[in-house]
Amino acid sequence: MRIKVIVPVSTDIWNDAIKRAYDEIKDIKTEITIINLSKGTESIEQYYDITWAELETLREAEKAEEEGYDAVVIYCFSDPGLFAIREKLRIPVVGLRESSIHVASMLARKFSIVGVGDENSKGKTYDAIKMYGLEHKLASIRMTKFLVLDIAKDIKKIEEALLEESRKAIEEDGAEAIILSCGSLIGIGKELQEKLSIPVIEPGLVALKIAELLVDLGLSHSKLAFRFPHQKKRW
Repeated sequence: MRIKVIVPVSTDIWNDAIKRAYDEIKDIKTEITIINLSKGTESIEQYYDITWAELETLREAEKAEEEGYDAVVIYCFSDPGLFAIREKLRIPVVGLRESSIHVASMLARKFSIVGVGDENSKGKTYDAIKMYGLEHKLASIRMTKFLVLDIAKDIKKIEEALLEESRKAIEEDGAEAIILSCGSLIGIGKELQEKLSIPVIEPGLVALKIAELLVDLGLSHSKLAFRFPHQKKRW
């Protein structure tokens, strides 16, 4: 099984951490390739950033199918281009946000999303949950004061802030599970889960295992739901 992981930003500072985490949990038969965009934005926090990332992400996903990959993971909690890519491709395409939200809804009656990205990031996350019809399961969306690029500078301070906000989500909002709101928050979920005693979901890990599952089961998105694009000139 070959899976292409597209980290839809113009920096590779997250790649080593993703590789280490994926090497620990992937099936022995799974080969993973991690790539970034040749141009775009350094991080994704708002709709503006998503728009910058979508076209290049689509092009990399198209290459993945041409190159014979079995699945694609869009490695960003904002899922840039996810539905458009599914229209173009036949192979499974998994996004971090969609997969983690649905897993959280299976594990708890109420979940909170806790992460980095400040208040500007909350709207797009709420819009996605509403689209999936899961507002009734959302306890809260809580953001720390940190931005995505801060993760590479001081993960310990960010971990402390995430722990504090997660405790507030449990005690004040009624959360029974926590979703970390960024793929770059990888390798910290297990420790947070031990301290909080409820499920803590790392979206990047969930997305990989769902991609593997779909390939193993011979499943992919329905082409009645995600129909192929009409042929026309695009440049």
